[in-house]
Amino acid sequence: MKDLVMKEAIENQIRSFGQTPAQLLTDPHPPRSSAMHVTPMMFSSPTEDVCLIMKFLSNSPVTHIAANTYPFIPNPAIVTISANHNFAINKWNTTAAPATPPPSYAQGDKPDAAPVLPLSMDQLLITHTGLHRRNLGNTFDERLKVNHHAFVVTVDNRFIIATQFWDKSFRVFYSDTAKIQQAVYGHFDVVTCVARSECSLNQDCYIVTGSKDCTAMVWHWSARSQAIVGDNGSIDNPTPRATLTGHQQEVTCVYVSTELGLVVSGSKGGPCLVHTTTGDLLRSLEPPKEIMSPELITVTREGFIVINYDRGNLCLYSLNGKFLRDSTVDDNILHMVMSKDGQYLMTGGQSGMASVWRTHDLNILYSYPRCDSKICSVALAHDQKYLMAGLGTGCVVVFNIDFNKWHHEFQERYS
Repeated sequence: MKDLVMKEAIENQIRSFGQTPAQLLTDPHPPRSSAMHVTPMMFSSPTEDVCLIMKFLSNSPVTHIAANTYPFIPNPAIVTISANHNFAINKWNTTAAPATPPPSYAQGDKPDAAPVLPLSMDQLLITHTGLHRRNLGNTFDERLKVNHHAFVVTVDNRFIIATQFWDKSFRVFYSDTAKIQQAVYGHFDVVTCVARSECSLNQDCYIVTGSKDCTAMVWHWSARSQAIVGDNGSIDNPTPRATLTGHQQEVTCVYVSTELGLVVSGSKGGPCLVHTTTGDLLRSLEPPKEIMSPELITVTREGFIVINYDRGNLCLYSLNGKFLRDSTVDDNILHMVMSKDGQYLMTGGQSGMASVWRTHDLNILYSYPRCDSKICSVALAHDQKYLMAGLGTGCVVVFNIDFNKWHHEFQERYS
């Protein structure tokens, strides 16, 4: 090498980094892995579908399940509310993990350790003491059917907001003692449904109620005051932030999103309306022909709206109100919940079967084993590893769920 400067540079590079071979690999370099492939599923044993079954002695249908299982909550729990207005605060084990069978080459000398179950029953129900602290009273309007929309649980599991009272109020109960913390009046008829916006611990949120008076109201829940606070700053007589109008019949279902600033409400025999949280009517979601009353509403973070109608139709709309597609369901869906990323939809219905749907095309990806009765409510744990289902026989079934096996990258590489 005649260039002395280049020669010195190469020698310094060799002393610092060594000599670089002409070829590093004989095979093509593997593609860059996504976060899903940090622990590839191809080397893990499959889990069982059913994790545990918990039975309540009342045998009353479990119409509402709230899964506030975040580890930063002082008391992570699964709150269940039955059709007889009894509720339970079932402790959640944050250290539990889905059980997997041992590999075939494992030694069988050591006895199998007892699995760590994610859920344990409310201690008051186990000891049969203080059962009056687990009942919401008997002042409900018996003309209304108890369903999932009648209740909301705050993110810290400390308060239960209940509707369907004959005096046209909705009430805030302290979950530890079942005492009434607050009774809120504002509607001119019985309140039929309630929804809570997404929030974290110690954060304010929106509470939206729907009523037989054909209106929906937006309320402000104050984390500091632990109560509904009106625009006038009053807790004893709060006023709503906004009153949503436009329905011709009673409101049957509502959904509210703080991130999108939207409220979607459906009425009996009528369309779904999209309002802002300040009360402005944006648009009406018109269903296809021969589809009548909306019963369930859920919305993804991107603004895609999924509505279940009373005649077994799932419909998907865009944020701008454009009808995208629908799917006919061979079941009467009683409740549905969305995954965090909005790609998957979990449903449970009259047939007793829990199903996982892909949201963008409304195709069923997987169906769990059929339960012995209808599924009244479903909920997803914060880590999205467990799916809870409340049955009509008073049972709670916990299913193992893993969305990775339906991920397009996994299916393309390892299927």
